[in-house]
Amino acid sequence: MTEVVEHRLQDADGDFRIVVLDGSELPTPACAAVFGDPQDGCLVRIQSRCLYGEIFGSVNCDCRYQLDKSIEAIKQHSGVLIYLDQEGRGAGLLTKARGYRICQDTGVDTFAAYAALECKADSRSYADAVALLKQLGLREITLLTNNPGKLAGLDVGGLKVRHRPLVMPEPGAHTLAYLVAKRDNQEHMLSVAARLRWRVIRFAGSRWFSRRRAALRKAAAGPTQPASAEKAAA
Repeated sequence: MTEVVEHRLQDADGDFRIVVLDGSELPTPACAAVFGDPQDGCLVRIQSRCLYGEIFGSVNCDCRYQLDKSIEAIKQHSGVLIYLDQEGRGAGLLTKARGYRICQDTGVDTFAAYAALECKADSRSYADAVALLKQLGLREITLLTNNPGKLAGLDVGGLKVRHRPLVMPEPGAHTLAYLVAKRDNQEHMLSVAARLRWRVIRFAGSRWFSRRRAALRKAAAGPTQPASAEKAAA
């Protein structure tokens, strides 16, 4: 049975509406923060939980920046922020932690680490987001995202979705590495300034990036037997 609970909440800028949807497939209910009086075409951000970035301030991802910029944009107009408990691209915190350990030990990115763990690169579902938006009476939205997977997920849900990219500032090396990995593995859009584009090109040709790519290929190939073991097997 699906339950919907609504109430008001206050922050430093005023009050807004909270809508919580229970009865879903996610481990915790989905939540929407509704600012103003959103109508069809309003700004919407779907944020998946990221403990490391949002709470601990990690620079290994851009999650906190995307959350802050989305709230800033939505508050300037009327819109909706949907928060889903889908840590680690839906794999959960434990798998995410295991993936980070592999990244640190081998130098590969999180996508290769998930492959080594035999885990899907992205197992998120946006069904609850669609349900929340329909609960709010919305059939057409402007989605704040650089992720084409979210656009496809909402299209399947029957919503008419327009796209508005999140413009990123010039990131540091750690965040840039993750942005490039998302672009290469999930076709994420890098909506950034020309200077960042230049840095991406320079970064892709750097020795450090070459070492990461070599480590990724090695991890994908799997463990190799020592020569002595091969002779013994023969």
